[in-house]
Amino acid sequence: MTYYSDESARTTYIDPKIYVPNVRASWELDASEAAYLPDLRVCFLGGSSDGVASYNRLLGAIACCRNWRLMDGKTELCSQNVAQFIQGFRNLNRPNAQNESVNSSLLCNSLGSSILGSTNKISRVAKILDIATLGGENSAYFHLSEVFPMLNSVTHLPTNVFQNLRIEVEFDSAVSSNINDTTKTFNTLRPVLVADVLEDPKIVDMMNKNFRAASWLEREHDQFVIPQSANDGGADDQLITQNVNVRLNGFNNKRVERLLMVKELSNGALLEGTGVVNAFGKFASQANYQQKFQVRLNGRNILPRQGMVGNNERLAHVVDTFGECTSFLGANQYGKKDNENFMTDGDKFGGQADYIALYLGDYVQDLQINFSRVGLQDATALRPTTQTQIAHVYCECRKQLVVNNDGSYNITYSQ
Repeated sequence: MTYYSDESARTTYIDPKIYVPNVRASWELDASEAAYLPDLRVCFLGGSSDGVASYNRLLGAIACCRNWRLMDGKTELCSQNVAQFIQGFRNLNRPNAQNESVNSSLLCNSLGSSILGSTNKISRVAKILDIATLGGENSAYFHLSEVFPMLNSVTHLPTNVFQNLRIEVEFDSAVSSNINDTTKTFNTLRPVLVADVLEDPKIVDMMNKNFRAASWLEREHDQFVIPQSANDGGADDQLITQNVNVRLNGFNNKRVERLLMVKELSNGALLEGTGVVNAFGKFASQANYQQKFQVRLNGRNILPRQGMVGNNERLAHVVDTFGECTSFLGANQYGKKDNENFMTDGDKFGGQADYIALYLGDYVQDLQINFSRVGLQDATALRPTTQTQIAHVYCECRKQLVVNNDGSYNITYSQ
């Protein structure tokens, strides 16, 4: 951090080289004979509307960011595909006080709650930074190390090695993905990249001499479908177990550390009321009834007996695997009817943060997931025990960068 105290680092604000509203943005880091420090961030992420509305309660203003890529010319250095679901979990993967006081202000989400003295209910007390009309909107200040873990493992990004650095983001401009009022419009703002750059040749040369290798955990994505039950909530579905056994090939021949599964309701419109998106919207992870989860890795079961079978067991695995999370009563429990007595809008938030996490820590040759849920007769529109869900599976895959003596480099998966 001495680069900041002795004023060797210069902060520069970079407009996107390419900006297509509601589609994508791209920045080029084209300083020559320089070193970019890894604390890259983007400001003015978010959107404007034709009226005041709340951003997505889970993701805030970064709900518009679907895919991220850090490129060197045509070479992908680091990326995060299908970023919204895992970033939603990462937002929750912080203490409640940190979300309420800091993170919700940076990202404009609604996470972090207190207990109201007047009602004794869990509720968001701190101010929520809403979207507004162009010129008066709130926006996110987002550190790119959240989506590019490579930035946590390098001292700098040298331009003599990475000669065509570029950052790209693809937008999701759907109104229901971004704000809680579907009667309003949504259009992305023009974001700005903030970068700290070192240009002193002596400092840059010294740092480049020591830049030889780096290793990090890339969060890669695969998915499978939990299909709709045979009767879609009819009488014949009552207490019928539905089993889903799948083989995921996206992580083969990679060393995998932690696994996270997020269950998206396929028909996100069912999470909407009359012009209102409820709770976390499509980025929620849906709780099912009496679900069980088992991973079979390289021919052996990772978990004993039937695997994860209870709500508290799943929650314990999440905390043991990823650390402290912001949670609330009924967050991962299906059908908790008295949530409204304990939490403002508790009937809408119940069962909307049911994540599954597990530590694997092995080289993957064959990865299978066994998932089951029990159906219930249910005539309501939202019936997650029998409806189609998309299971997004994220795994941390170990990658490494090796810089050769001639200045070229290789990025490979660690064995």
